[in-house]
Amino acid sequence: MSSRTRSTRSKTKGGAGSSGNGFRQIIFGPDATGLELLGLLMMSVAVLIGLSILSYHASDYANVQSLSFRHILSFEKSPALLAKNWLGPVGALTSQFFVYTLFGYFSILIPVIMGGVGWTLLRRIPIQRYLWRGAMFLWSMVIFSMASGWLYIQAEPYSTAWAGNAGIALSRMLSLITGNVGSGVIVFLLSVITGVLLLDADLQGTLDRVQRWIHGLKMKFQEWSEEWADKREQNAEKRALEKEQKQRAQEEEKQHSLAETYEDSIVVNRPKPAASTFGLGSQIMAGDADELDIEEDAIRTETPAWNPSVTEGTSAGGSESAGDGESDWASQPLDETDAPDIEIIVGQGDEAAGRRDLDRQNRENAGEQTAFRYQFPPKDLLEEGDVQEMVIDEEEIRRNIKTIEDKLEQHKIAVKKREDGKSTTKAIIGPTVTLYELYPEDHVKISRIQSYANDLKMATASLGIRIIAPIPGKNAVGIEVPNRHRQMVYIRSLIDTKKFVETDMDLPVVFGKTIDNEVFMVDLAKLPHLLMAGATGAGKSVGINTIITSLLYKVHPDNLKFVMIDPKKIELSLFRNIQHHYLAYLPDAEEPVVTDTSKALETLTSVTAEMDDRYELLKMAAVRDIKAYNKKFKTGLLEDELGHRHLPYIVVLIDELADLMITAGRQIEEPIARIAQLARAVGIHLVIATQRPSVNVITGTIKANFPARIAYQVASKVDSRTILDMGGADELVGKGDMLFSSGAGMTRVQNAFVSTEEVERIAGFIQNQKGYNQPFLLPKVEEEGSEAGSLDDIDDLFKEAAKVVLLHQQGSVSLLQRKLKVGYNRAGRLIDQLFSAGVVGPYQGSSAREVLIQTEEELQHIFDEIGV
Repeated sequence: MSSRTRSTRSKTKGGAGSSGNGFRQIIFGPDATGLELLGLLMMSVAVLIGLSILSYHASDYANVQSLSFRHILSFEKSPALLAKNWLGPVGALTSQFFVYTLFGYFSILIPVIMGGVGWTLLRRIPIQRYLWRGAMFLWSMVIFSMASGWLYIQAEPYSTAWAGNAGIALSRMLSLITGNVGSGVIVFLLSVITGVLLLDADLQGTLDRVQRWIHGLKMKFQEWSEEWADKREQNAEKRALEKEQKQRAQEEEKQHSLAETYEDSIVVNRPKPAASTFGLGSQIMAGDADELDIEEDAIRTETPAWNPSVTEGTSAGGSESAGDGESDWASQPLDETDAPDIEIIVGQGDEAAGRRDLDRQNRENAGEQTAFRYQFPPKDLLEEGDVQEMVIDEEEIRRNIKTIEDKLEQHKIAVKKREDGKSTTKAIIGPTVTLYELYPEDHVKISRIQSYANDLKMATASLGIRIIAPIPGKNAVGIEVPNRHRQMVYIRSLIDTKKFVETDMDLPVVFGKTIDNEVFMVDLAKLPHLLMAGATGAGKSVGINTIITSLLYKVHPDNLKFVMIDPKKIELSLFRNIQHHYLAYLPDAEEPVVTDTSKALETLTSVTAEMDDRYELLKMAAVRDIKAYNKKFKTGLLEDELGHRHLPYIVVLIDELADLMITAGRQIEEPIARIAQLARAVGIHLVIATQRPSVNVITGTIKANFPARIAYQVASKVDSRTILDMGGADELVGKGDMLFSSGAGMTRVQNAFVSTEEVERIAGFIQNQKGYNQPFLLPKVEEEGSEAGSLDDIDDLFKEAAKVVLLHQQGSVSLLQRKLKVGYNRAGRLIDQLFSAGVVGPYQGSSAREVLIQTEEELQHIFDEIGV
């Protein structure tokens, strides 16, 4: 072959290769215009195929199957015009293939997949992202077509267009192998699983959403039922009120009619007057007038006179008005000339919540949590108690104030009078005591009034008198005198108020009622710790039960844990059944409630370790308190891999501090002081109760860190000063009568009553619900010389951790978490192993451990010794 021929062939091949490369450049090059056109073309074809499937008619194929190309192009009337498909004869043939021959109407997923592929080509999206979705669509098409085919074979409820011949054939084949029932079960299960996978590949997440959806429907139905029941009760009460008003109006009209009839009979039987008039101008004889006066007085006595002397929330005063009607103290009348004119005030109290407001609010709070479904205790578990109205003994109040004023006047202490000479004293009636507000003259020395407390106590024959001189914010002196008829305050009456139901406090604690009859509620998260003291039987244990009950009715287990220490072994043990929901304890604890005093120190030390751990987490998260940390964690800004977790509030309850001081000595004071000083920001709060408020138990260190204190009845003023730094607790009357001090003032409160039966019912209700799979365990604090950092199983990151510590000259868990990207537990084990190897020093609380080596040669020497 000549060279010319070879050159010609080579040129030909080169030209062909050049054109091929150019075509590939157009299709797959940087511009890839061809792929975009191909994608647009596939999307267009997919739309046409989809339209033909959606407009499928079974009769179209019979009309167009015998048509030739000449008939289709004919403009005259022909069978081709009889096709009902939106795309004419072509659409009829296409839909016949996809719908009739393949998988029925479910074949619509084929153009959907084709359109998706075209979109990825048009937008230059990597097709690998959609491979799983496309495969799921094909699988769904086959499974749903089989399900429709199975129903068609069993009952023929519809045409074959829903299943297609392919779906019917597959279903018939499955029926031959597994039978009608077995094939039906298989097809049903496959359809359900396929539907779930189409909604979400996460099966557990889908099931949880379905469960929440069903629960939401139940809650809406329950709310609708409750609203309907409330409306029905309101209508019934409205009808009853209207009926009562109607009956009252009829009785009044009847009495008025009888009175008019009687008066008319008197006028008819009366002798005619001579000249002068009576009433409206008629004159009667003197004898007749006397008789008429007697008759009219009899009429007036039949109608009870309205006595405005006492009204709720308003003043009741005036000796004249008080003496108009019959009174309870008529048997021992008080000389009206001596009776003081005082103002009686009865607080209206807080507005009661609706019957189902608390349950509705708690359901909303429980629905916001995601750990598990939890139902708050209903208020029906609490005793409603006897409905007791405030007993107002007006005679007792007047006698007390007269006795007090007379006794003070004997000691030359004058009380201000009004212009008419009446007293300016006010009486504020509470559930336990009545506060008398006296306004002494300007020249009176207030301390003189306090010095006569015992004289006033003897004069009024009271169990105890407390003098407030002066009342904060007023130019008056307050004298609290116990009521002869005390009102019982039940916990249900406090929980069932709008103040408690609608509160936004983090840890709301409702204690009882004040003298003004208002609900007394505090936020334990802001106190932040509470010291309670009082004599035996004064109400401390009931007060602790009140605190726990308030929190159980308002705070979800996700957000609250209790650490209970009960040396008396019988008080807090009632709550042992809620260990899987609300209690936190040591990993090796025999009981969830600590009753062994030898374990109390270990438990409190573990709480301090939890406090230090939380401060490390807050430091890593760059936040200042637990609320900001949990908010940041909830929004996903903190990684679980680094040890971050949701932090619940922890309330440490100690029912008897004096016994711990005797058994554990001064060692118990150190962890208590540390927690009280530092734990507020990380959500750990102390509630300590003791019946021996001596300086040996309530030391200066403890008192300095407990600004919020509660004093029940104590035996002496010395004990009162130990608790409150002032007297007053020795004048309390017991049975829940208490003084609350938060550093800004003193408030007298009647503590609510919570019975043992109520506590058992609440604990049992919570126990019967599903709890956490794992309890909330406090960190185990290893003693000195323990094998916590054993080198038998050295961590793979031991060398890297040692180098990080050496480089930064700081041995802390958070440092290893940041540098090595490990969780908190693993970083803690690494620190323990570094301590055992002699790289870092011992634990120093919140401070970082000391690094014991300075050079890499020392570190290498340690590696050689332990064989790393």
